[in-house]
Amino acid sequence: MREKGFNWFYITAAVVFLTVCASVFLITHAARLQTEEINIYFVDAETLRLTPVKTTIPHAGTEKTARYVLDALIEGHDDNSKILRLIPRDENCMTVKVKDSIAYVDLKSSILKTHPDGRDFEILTVYSIVNSLTNVDGIINVRFTVDGEKQKDFMGYVDMRETFIPDYCV
Repeated sequence: MREKGFNWFYITAAVVFLTVCASVFLITHAARLQTEEINIYFVDAETLRLTPVKTTIPHAGTEKTARYVLDALIEGHDDNSKILRLIPRDENCMTVKVKDSIAYVDLKSSILKTHPDGRDFEILTVYSIVNSLTNVDGIINVRFTVDGEKQKDFMGYVDMRETFIPDYCV
């Protein structure tokens, strides 16, 4: 009987020791997690122009950082009445892959169904994504597909066969 109690003591001590070690590791690792401040481009509701909003995101390599940028665009700034939401709040509406300094963004066709109609809204949406992603180190250009397929145009105005570079005058 004494031997069983003795074993439980060591088992409990080992569990406590491992828990403390794991906690110290996680705290140390979290302190080393790098973040960066990046401009995310949203649409100004008053002037219908892109406006940069400084946002802090984790820096985790080019492709993961690009995903954080898209997540920030999807999250939007609904608490700010001066920001117009053009990208739906649907975490699966866009994906991104990065290869050879090009961000390949795949849009779900559901974005097109709910997107406001008009040339200006289309241009603002495209360049909101392009300008935001090209702020990520390692991304120079952006290409788009819809549901995994190349498209002639977004909704009739912007030629989606192009490789986009940032345009901060939009």
